[in-house]
Amino acid sequence: MKLSDDSKKILKKSLRLLVQFSIIGYLIYQLFEIGLQQILESLPRIPSFYLLYFVIYFSLPLAEVLIYKIKWPITFRDAFPIFIQKKVLNTDVVGYSGELFLYIWAKKYLKDPAKEVFIFIKDNNVLSSLASGIVTIFLLIFFISQGYINISDYVGNVKGWSWILISVGLIVALVLVYRFRKAILALNRYDSMKIFSLHAGRIIFINVIQILQWHVARPDIAIPVWFTFSAVQILALRIPFLPSTDALFVNVALEMSGVVSVPKEALVGILTANLILKRILNVVSYLVSKYVGTDTKVESSKQEIDLDRND
Repeated sequence: MKLSDDSKKILKKSLRLLVQFSIIGYLIYQLFEIGLQQILESLPRIPSFYLLYFVIYFSLPLAEVLIYKIKWPITFRDAFPIFIQKKVLNTDVVGYSGELFLYIWAKKYLKDPAKEVFIFIKDNNVLSSLASGIVTIFLLIFFISQGYINISDYVGNVKGWSWILISVGLIVALVLVYRFRKAILALNRYDSMKIFSLHAGRIIFINVIQILQWHVARPDIAIPVWFTFSAVQILALRIPFLPSTDALFVNVALEMSGVVSVPKEALVGILTANLILKRILNVVSYLVSKYVGTDTKVESSKQEIDLDRND
């Protein structure tokens, strides 16, 4: 029996909500196992912990304003509320729903051809994914090579030839991306490198700040533990189309607590504090940005996506 379009939408939404509530429900179960009193007692009391989280939270919309200003005639005041809403939609609805929202907004207010708007958003996402993947791999290699993560604790003994295969695969992938970059990207080389660098710099910065935030809250826990959890968070946040990846990370981190020999109650306050902060900030910032950005208008763009393939 063929489902109608409305039935498909309802089914997709139901499955998405089921996944989201399952993850959050399992997290709540774990929290009740630990105990509400222990959770409240383990919440960080250091103001800098919460200030650092504000830096983490607002880094993405701030970076995206800088990125999209490369091709769009937007101001910080106009664009920042829009990118806040984009972030919340991607976080709490489904991955890339924020890009759809941005496309509709840009097509309306920039008055650029729909194709040009779509191409630039697509190119930015390709470069973001590329930067995220490369930085993730190099951060993991750095964590492992510096002894912050003992990979054999999690995947058993990894033979030398396995690392050679992984390295060769990575090099081949990079060569293919570079070779076919003109077919993948409409942007010229200069703008592509500029956007890639902004994404890569933000990802590295955020991981450093995240480890610092955890360490500030619990300096008694060894730094290698935080590097391990940072690696897990990097991988969890890369899962596409899955809502509440942050809640998934907390679940995995709590399950891993025994592996790294850290009591759950030592982690739960720090990890759930960020989770709660994110939910609160998502609601507040979305409502405020909707109110502030209601009358957001920008001048019609006189720029066109640079389709010059001779770079």
